[in-house]
Amino acid sequence: MFLRKRLTSVGTAVVLTMSASVPMLTADILSISAAENHYYFNDNFESDTNGWTGRGEAAAEKNQLAAYEGRASLYCSGRTASWNGVSKELDSTVFKAGETYSFSVNAMYERGASTEEFKLTLQYTTPESTTAYGEIATAKVSSGQWVQLTNKAYTIPEDASNLIIYVETIDTETSFYIDEAVAAPSGTEISGAKPLVVSPGDVDCDGTIDVFDMILMRQALTKGLDNKFYEKSADVDKNGTIEIADAVQLEQYLLGKISEFTFNEPPKPDNKWDDYTETATSQWIDFYESSIYSMGNTYRLTKKLEAAENGEKLTMAYLGGSITEGKKYSTPFSNYVKSTFATGGFTEVNAGLSGTSSVVGLVRSESNIVEKNPDIVFIEFSVNDHEDIMYKKCFESVIKKFLDLPNEPAVVILINRAQGGFSSQKQMIPVGENFDIPIISMDNALTKAFNSGFLGKGDYFSDEYHPHDNGGQLIADCLGYFFRKAMKTENRSESYTVPTSTVYGTEYQTCKNVDPKTLTNFNAGSWTAGSGYGGSALPYSYNLNGGSPMTFTASGKGFIVVFKANSSGMGSIDVTVNGKTTKISGNKQYCWGGPDAELGYYQETSGELNVSISGSGSFTIWGFGLIE
Repeated sequence: MFLRKRLTSVGTAVVLTMSASVPMLTADILSISAAENHYYFNDNFESDTNGWTGRGEAAAEKNQLAAYEGRASLYCSGRTASWNGVSKELDSTVFKAGETYSFSVNAMYERGASTEEFKLTLQYTTPESTTAYGEIATAKVSSGQWVQLTNKAYTIPEDASNLIIYVETIDTETSFYIDEAVAAPSGTEISGAKPLVVSPGDVDCDGTIDVFDMILMRQALTKGLDNKFYEKSADVDKNGTIEIADAVQLEQYLLGKISEFTFNEPPKPDNKWDDYTETATSQWIDFYESSIYSMGNTYRLTKKLEAAENGEKLTMAYLGGSITEGKKYSTPFSNYVKSTFATGGFTEVNAGLSGTSSVVGLVRSESNIVEKNPDIVFIEFSVNDHEDIMYKKCFESVIKKFLDLPNEPAVVILINRAQGGFSSQKQMIPVGENFDIPIISMDNALTKAFNSGFLGKGDYFSDEYHPHDNGGQLIADCLGYFFRKAMKTENRSESYTVPTSTVYGTEYQTCKNVDPKTLTNFNAGSWTAGSGYGGSALPYSYNLNGGSPMTFTASGKGFIVVFKANSSGMGSIDVTVNGKTTKISGNKQYCWGGPDAELGYYQETSGELNVSISGSGSFTIWGFGLIE
């Protein structure tokens, strides 16, 4: 949470309190009753979502990653259009057509464009049974700042019914937070966030340079600040770092020894990409822009591309399903990167395999990606995942696995969609945002283009899921545009630290595919060894041919079983580990004879795993992902 200065009048004195987490404020204090405040509602999201829900494709979740007041806020993610947001139905016994009210809500976003314009809107039904909209308030703000959307005298239209208020952004699909949503009688002045003014020496960005700024300056030098705007203001001489020289200048200013600061701004870097001009039409550039859900932290990516420009070999890998396996986008994009950046040699690793979900992808990741020592990795599971928590955890685990590699590769999420609109974007976006890595959403770009008529579905799809050659080129063009944009100085990040926080969990991160015949006490029983599926992707198989169980002993926390799955006609197995049995069926609704995977066993700590696998019917195992 950002450090906030709070001034409270006590008689004629002014009391100052400063805290990064506002520990003196409890949820009970924050939740002073509406009656006591003369508020109709005061939603602070400390305990739940307070009746706010996602609008359109958006999801609305209570979170503790950011807050304007207290320890929690409401997080809006998974937006596929600007009108998607978070909404709340207004109580018809309180809010009346023709009457006037005071509304306020605080909003903030962290990633995306340098500025965003938020909008608080009333949706209502007219007497003619049509849906209409009324603008309550708008506000523009910079990334990372809270802003208040407020109107202390908004009149609900005459004869309006079915009243809903909602928060959206004007032109983008960025994720955002809201906090302290309040409705009160007309004329009520509701306190809220004020945009910070960044100015050298005014460390707390309150518009005045005073002793409180020196207090924060000392904190910046000893412990650092958790607010990027405070950090920018603390860099008094504008040389890019906060140091003793900044504190000296601030002290001299406060003592009246100097009346203005001396700046020592570093020269602007000589970056050829800053002068690059796109040659595509404005409509195509809008399409490319729409595909960038989040630039994310670009530090690793730009370092790898710079090294490639300077003659170091570049290895770029793709992990995904049949869309990746088809090479419709990977080949043209790799060719572009090879000719544009890779002056010292280029290697492409295409680890696409039909049917690969996040679970199967995690099992394959060690041998198919990690052992290739990639510099840049694209992850594409968007039409093969489902809402089960196993897919979510494996998606997050495979990203964490790659981010933790010693050579620090750049990781980019690529999200596609089916012709009918399906994708797993909603559950993937929070993971990408938590790790602050780039997210390219063809889902967003294509949906917008189809809805506007700029593109038809035949301009992209060859069937329900797969792009044809021209469709693959569209993905490659979007990725190329993203790379060029990331290389511009204004979009470069200065450093990157892998977050320790998770969204769903990364406990399967250490998973790697092992052939059980290499493990202790292996006995195939009635299982017959085969050649696997997809060549080196899943290099071995075991087919059930009787009632005698396969047995072996391993050391770890558990394992994932990859198997052949179909919508019908498949058998099942009993996976028994240390006396606990899990049944796995090969009949899966969305499968067609390709791979699927399930967790066979898991325990919190590593130990000896005594495994026995028996079954009935037709069953083929294509992998064992041992979680070490």
